[in-house]
Amino acid sequence: MLTGILYLICFLAVGIAIGAGILMLAARVGAGFMPKFPISVGTVIVQFIAAFIVSWLVRMVLGMGGLASLVSLIVVFLAYAAISNALLKKDGGQMGFGKACLVTLIQIIIQIILGVILVFVFGAAIFGMLGGAMMH
Repeated sequence: MLTGILYLICFLAVGIAIGAGILMLAARVGAGFMPKFPISVGTVIVQFIAAFIVSWLVRMVLGMGGLASLVSLIVVFLAYAAISNALLKKDGGQMGFGKACLVTLIQIIIQIILGVILVFVFGAAIFGMLGGAMMH
């Protein structure tokens, strides 16, 4: 039990650190500045909590299915942008909602690309292990 909790904490810490790095890169590309790492970590944590709550609420209202997923995607995107606009400061002021939307779009694109790469790498490794086990 304790080992599982420690694995979960390590997994979350690594995921949050990677997410903060992605957010820093997205802000650099989309808004022209790079926020500090602790601010990015806080922003990613708030974004994660907000996405969880919004997705849960949309599922409670609309149920499961394509429409709920689409609405959830749109609302989570807008929530990410609003959180980025509120928490990531450029020269002491907000970057603006338009730039925050661009930062969020870049952030999501980087996450999708990284996810696809990881699926291919780990998928190939798992397929290779299964294929090798089936051959013997």
